[in-house]
Amino acid sequence: MAARAAAREARKRGQALQPVRFALLLLFAASVARAQGLPGSETVILRVDDESIYAHHFKPKAKGRHPAMVLVHGFDGVSEAREGFWARELLKLGVATLVVESFSARGVGTSIANQSSVSTAQGVRDAYAALGYLAAQPGVDTAHIGIMGMSRGGSVALRAVDRRKLGGGPRFAAAVALYPGCVAQYRNPQPAAPIQVLMGERDDYTTVKSCAGYLDRIRAAGGAVELRVYPGAQHGFDGDTKNERAFFFPQAQNLSECLLYIEDDGGTTYAKTGERLDSPLKASEVMRRDCLKTGATIAANARVKRRALDDVKAFLKQTLLR
Repeated sequence: MAARAAAREARKRGQALQPVRFALLLLFAASVARAQGLPGSETVILRVDDESIYAHHFKPKAKGRHPAMVLVHGFDGVSEAREGFWARELLKLGVATLVVESFSARGVGTSIANQSSVSTAQGVRDAYAALGYLAAQPGVDTAHIGIMGMSRGGSVALRAVDRRKLGGGPRFAAAVALYPGCVAQYRNPQPAAPIQVLMGERDDYTTVKSCAGYLDRIRAAGGAVELRVYPGAQHGFDGDTKNERAFFFPQAQNLSECLLYIEDDGGTTYAKTGERLDSPLKASEVMRRDCLKTGATIAANARVKRRALDDVKAFLKQTLLR
């Protein structure tokens, strides 16, 4: 009797678990689908601290050691129209590319309404994990690995080439930042690689004004910085050009009027008041109170995208491809 009762109870538990198992199966399938990668790439797993994330590796067919690029996406994750486009164009130059996918394994679809969902600091850690992966590949020239990013990825690229981020391992040889956010800036930059920044004149999400002063300080510290501003262009100009209509996102967290200084001791200060921000939560509270806006316009532009491609190629021929 006891055995039959136990069996009945086990069957009930199994039946009760079926929806959970099915939900987990769907979740796993969705995760795999999101990480199936970009056409022409090999999907790999990167270990970042105690987490694992996906990345997509594009490899040149020619034998030998090649320069390489870590590619960091923006607020809307990895897409064929943007990250896939850049990876394939870099491949034509003989540059191996690793597209870092910071969102999917962490359960994030987009960060447009919550820019703290995957922080810039976390993005830098992801980028350095990608750098370590590329440096370990036999077909990569470890002295010529760059970093390129769009929007939040551009912020990652700028921060990743400051000397304070360098350890005893490989370092980035060049950085390309497309329409980066310049909210958190080193008060005293210590540039470690040449930088190219590409921005849209009409960008209302990450404005030219918010970055220009920072780039001037990087130059004053001895950094080689090239800033190109495209007339009429808006945020995301290198997106899917099949539809060039401007889209307004009212839910977007817009921090373009906020400025934080990263101090030499690693702490953060709110530039407007000098208030010390001792945690990400405190920084978020201060910005929400004082400078956070909502709303941003995103618009692809085929003409500007082609111009940006030409400018990136010219910059890389002077830096990464020498």
